[in-house]
Amino acid sequence: MNKNSYVTAALFVVFVLLTVFYVSIGDGTEKDAKVGSTSVVPQANLEMKETDAQSAEELTAKEEGQESTETEEDKETKETTSSIQIQRSEVKKAESELVAQLKSIIASKDSDATEKSEAKDDLDKITKDTQHQTVLESLIKAKGYDDVLVRTNEETVQVFLEGTEEPTLEQTNEIIMMAKTEFATNPDVQVQFKAIK
Repeated sequence: MNKNSYVTAALFVVFVLLTVFYVSIGDGTEKDAKVGSTSVVPQANLEMKETDAQSAEELTAKEEGQESTETEEDKETKETTSSIQIQRSEVKKAESELVAQLKSIIASKDSDATEKSEAKDDLDKITKDTQHQTVLESLIKAKGYDDVLVRTNEETVQVFLEGTEEPTLEQTNEIIMMAKTEFATNPDVQVQFKAIK
């Protein structure tokens, strides 16, 4: 395998891992708001989902009839860490690993000019997408949400919201239009909302 194959394989693995992660955070009752590329104002359907204060360890321990060994401090930390914060840290970790891999290809003496060029293009795309995501997160958070996470992959922009009040259809459509404006590629936009206490 040449370096291009490794980069392609790494990008594919990261994409698959992120997709699996996004799917796993839902419980099957959430519905994404998908928007096609039509000139009609997009419509969205959202369902509110209550957060579960129990950690996976507590649930596992209860199923096995065992007591949880977590301290009160551990429980408080987990309860104050939102699912978006957890997701953000995992996505950033995967992104950092990919960036490090691309930088090593660019710096490698064994990589040919084509491989270095493709790695640089991939790195530039990651940097550009991260900038757009950060701007959009700030704009949406300014609307009053407790936390916002924006993720992109190819032609889709995913917006994860956490707050005490579910956005109205009008607010959701505004978020969708903000995403389409920020990412000029006219992407499909998916909005997911999670209520927090």
